[in-house]
Amino acid sequence: METAENSILARLKNSGRLPTPKGVALEVINLTQREDASNHDIVRLVSADPALSARVIRAANVLLGNSSRPVVTIADAVTVLGARALRQLVLGIALIADYRHGPCKQFDYQHFWTHSLLTGIAARHLAAHARLAAAEEIFVLGLLGNIGQLALATVYPKEYGALLAHTKGKTLEELHRQEHDKFGCDHAELSEEMLADMHFPKIFQTIVRDFRQPETGKIAEGSREWQLLHLLHLASLIADACLSTQAERGKLVEKIRLQAALVAIEAGDLITIGEACARDWLDWLMLMNMGAVHIPSFAELLDQPDAVETAIEIPQWPYANQDNYKMRVLVVEHDRSMLVLLQSMLAAAGHNVLTARDGVEAMRLAEQHHPQLVISDCLTPQMDGVTLCRKLRESYDHRNMYVIILTAQQGVDRLVESFEAGADDCMVKPLAQKIFFARLRTAQRVVRLQEELAFDRDQMLRFSKELAASNERLQRLALTDALTELPNRRFAMERIEQEWALSKRGDRTLSCMMVDIDHFKSINDRFGHQTGDDALKAVALALRQSARTQDVVCRYGGEEFLIICPDADIDAAYQGAERLRLNVAALIFKFQGSDLKLTISIGVAEKKEDTASIDDLLSHADDCLYSAKESGRNKTVAKK
Repeated sequence: METAENSILARLKNSGRLPTPKGVALEVINLTQREDASNHDIVRLVSADPALSARVIRAANVLLGNSSRPVVTIADAVTVLGARALRQLVLGIALIADYRHGPCKQFDYQHFWTHSLLTGIAARHLAAHARLAAAEEIFVLGLLGNIGQLALATVYPKEYGALLAHTKGKTLEELHRQEHDKFGCDHAELSEEMLADMHFPKIFQTIVRDFRQPETGKIAEGSREWQLLHLLHLASLIADACLSTQAERGKLVEKIRLQAALVAIEAGDLITIGEACARDWLDWLMLMNMGAVHIPSFAELLDQPDAVETAIEIPQWPYANQDNYKMRVLVVEHDRSMLVLLQSMLAAAGHNVLTARDGVEAMRLAEQHHPQLVISDCLTPQMDGVTLCRKLRESYDHRNMYVIILTAQQGVDRLVESFEAGADDCMVKPLAQKIFFARLRTAQRVVRLQEELAFDRDQMLRFSKELAASNERLQRLALTDALTELPNRRFAMERIEQEWALSKRGDRTLSCMMVDIDHFKSINDRFGHQTGDDALKAVALALRQSARTQDVVCRYGGEEFLIICPDADIDAAYQGAERLRLNVAALIFKFQGSDLKLTISIGVAEKKEDTASIDDLLSHADDCLYSAKESGRNKTVAKK
C-alpha cells in the first residue's frame, strides 16, 4: 500500500472509531497472535466471557455441520478449529455483535452484515465442495471481505453517507473512484490493509481486495489462489441474489451460473450448496439475533425461465494478430453454465460452434455437420464423453475429428480411460482460460494439418486421375491412325500377338485379312491427295461397319488394311472378306459431281499347325493379296 493509504488507516485507528473487537474478544485476538500462547490460555480467556463462549461454541457447531462429535466446550472448539480459525471466528462474531448499528444513516448496517454473513456461509460451502482450503477460515474471509466499507461508514459517517447518496445506483468502479478522490483509497484496498493489520494470511489480504472484481486481479489464472478468489466472488454473487428483488434476480442468476462454471461447479452441486446455505442461515440468525431474511429456494432460483442472458468476461484471444484457422466445433455439455462458458471462449477465438446436451444428440450433429473439433464433458447423459469418443473413432467419416474430453476428476484412471478411448487431449475442470486457449491453439494446428493433408491427398488423386486419363488419351493416340481413326500398325501387331497367344492356349482358330485399295495411286495422281485421303476414310468406314463385332480392323500402312479375325477358320474368314469387298464395291464416292468407283483386293490366311509365327501368317495373307491383284483386282484370294 502507498504511504497515503497507510496514513488513512492510521487516522482511522487514531479516531478511536475504527471497527475493532473490544473486551475479551480483543484480548483473544492479541493472545492468539503470540507465538508462546497455549490452547489452555486461549480456552481460559474465551471462557471468561460467557456470552462470547456460547456464541463461539454454537458457531463452531454450525461450521462443523453434521459432525458426529459436537463441540460442547471452548476447549473442544480450539482443538477442532485450531487457534488461527478460532481467532478469526471470535473476530467476526465480535464485530457483528458490536457494529450492528452505526452513525452513518445512509449505510445499511443490517444489510451489510446480512450480506457479509451470507457471503461467508456460501464461501464456506463452496470451499468445502472444491476442497481448496479450511472451510472455517474461508467463512471468516467472506464475513470480513468488505470490512473496509464498514470502517469508512463508521469513522466518517457524514462524508461517507454523502458519497453513498451521490453514487447510489452507480457501478462499483464509480464508487471506488469517488472513495479514492475523497479518502485516498477505496474500501477494497482498506479491507486488504485492515486484514493485514489483523494478521490474516497474505493470500486472504489479496483476495479481499479483488474478489468483487476478480477480472482486475493479478493472481495467476488456474492457481489455487485464483480459484479461491473466484469462489469468494461466486459467494458474493449468491448473497446478492438472496437479497435482491425478483426483478433483479434474472441477471444475477446468469452471473452465478457463469461464475460457477468458471470454477467447475455444476448446477446440481450449486443447488445442493444453496440448500446448505439456507439451512446454515437459519442457525446464524438465531445465533446472532439478526432480523429474518427469506432465502429463496436455489432450485427455483436457478430454474428461472426468464433469466436474462448476460455476457461473461472473457480474455482477449491471445493470438488475435496471428493467422487464425477457424474451425467447426461441437461442444457436448449437459451443464448450461459450462456450455455458455465454452461457447463464449470459442466465440472469442472466432470459431463456429454447435452445441449438444448429451452424447446421442452429439452423434446426430456429428453426422450432419462433420465438426473438426469435439469438446465433450466426460459425464454427459445417455452417452458419456468417453463412449462418444470411442464411437467417433469407430466411424470412418469421424475418426480424424480432434476430441477433447473435459473431466472434473483429476485421477490418473479417468485420464488414461479418456486417452485409451481415442481422445486427443484431456482437460480437468475448472478450465483456466489461458490454458484452454493454448490447448485450443494446439487443436487448431493439428486440425489444420489434417485438412491440408486431406487437401493434398485429394489433389494428388485428382492429378493421378487426370494423368491416367491423359496417358490413356496419349496411348490411344499412339495406337490410332489419325486419318481413318482406325487402330494403327503398332496396335495391330500388339493385338495379333495377343490373339496368337490365345489361339495357342485355347486351341482356337485365328485368321487375318490383308486389304488393299485398288488403283489408289491413280486417285492421288488424278484428283490430289485430299481426295485420296477422303477415299481412304470412306473405305475405312465401310470396312469397320461390314466386319464382325469381334474382328479388329486396322490401317496397316498407306492404302493397306489388316483385319484380325479371332475364332474364324479360313472359310468363315473368306466369307467375311467377300462381304467387305462387295460392300466397298457398292460405295458411290463422289468427286466434283462425278461418281468414283472404289474396289479392294483381299488376301486371307488362317493360322495352321504348320504356321510357325505371326510373320508367316501375315506373309501368307500378303501373298494371297498379291495373287488377287495379279489376277485382276477386286478379288478375294484365300490360302487353303
